[in-house]
Amino acid sequence: MSKCSSIALRALLLGAGASVLMPPSGFAHALSGDSDPNRSPASYVWLGFLHMAGGWDHLLFITGVVLVSGSAGAAAKLISLFVAGHSLTLIVATLEGGQLDPTVVDVAIALSLVYVGVQGMRGPPVRLSVMGALVFAFGLVHGLGLSTRLQDLGLPEDGLLVRVVLFNIGVELGQLTALVVIVGVGSWAVRRLELRRSHARLAFGSLIAAGVIAAAVLSLTAREARRTPAPVVLARRGGCADVVATPLKAVSGEHPGRTYYGPEQEAPEGALDHVLVDGLIVVRYRPDVSAADLSALKRFVASSDPPFVIAAADPDQAEVVRVRSFTRAMFCKRVDITQLMAFRAKWLVYLRQLQGG
Repeated sequence: MSKCSSIALRALLLGAGASVLMPPSGFAHALSGDSDPNRSPASYVWLGFLHMAGGWDHLLFITGVVLVSGSAGAAAKLISLFVAGHSLTLIVATLEGGQLDPTVVDVAIALSLVYVGVQGMRGPPVRLSVMGALVFAFGLVHGLGLSTRLQDLGLPEDGLLVRVVLFNIGVELGQLTALVVIVGVGSWAVRRLELRRSHARLAFGSLIAAGVIAAAVLSLTAREARRTPAPVVLARRGGCADVVATPLKAVSGEHPGRTYYGPEQEAPEGALDHVLVDGLIVVRYRPDVSAADLSALKRFVASSDPPFVIAAADPDQAEVVRVRSFTRAMFCKRVDITQLMAFRAKWLVYLRQLQGG
């Protein structure tokens, strides 16, 4: 076994053992941060760094690839293919607004650990090109997952390419830093615990077990979540999606006392349902949106003449903005006043058609 593989084994022995004890939620790591699309470009480097530094499933996969490759040259080629794959889909998918179910990505990455573990049990690959193709494919899937989660945080329309590239730079820096730490800690552990190369099968077996357990639990969790039907998307425009509105029943009650409720103000839920039946539009937003977005929402509500738009915060909703009329609905990943105005205009046309005007 080469020196490169020996060092990687040290890290893998430590990391793979820890991965078996890791809760499966550790594989479903999402990006953290607020949904402000106006964050500074430099902050995207930090977001990418934190995401990769906390992605132990991806880091174990990369460490396993280094071990299986058998040489520094082969390892460099395989890691380069992985980087190229996730960089390609991250940039292209984000610019095009394409998304993939994060659970599918997490399960695929968990199964990649199974692949590395099985390959390690069999020994170095006979044909490096075959393994390279698989590593590149895993990179493509990982990039789609990164893109989906990055878009969920909210992105501006201007300067999008720069922000995505900076985020990808942060991912690579996080990956490099974490690997250095893993190898360093692994080297220390192998000396303290007197681990030997003969423990390689145990390490690969741990990777297989971790991948199988994580994939199974993530799949079952996703199945439970799907019991609540996801909204049917009719069309997408930018960061917003027109969805099929759930049926409403007539609700008795009074109209709200105001048309705009700030993040700290509690809106009467029953009254909001009532005004939908009366033909008004209700905008629900997450209370953690930026001050600029709050001001824009307030101006949008005030611009309705006569006043038939009501906005109120909803801390429990996943989307940044939900817009609802009696028969139509729209979900947005950011506060997009242009899309809100278009929704209002279409609803007015629909109301006029109903009235025969």
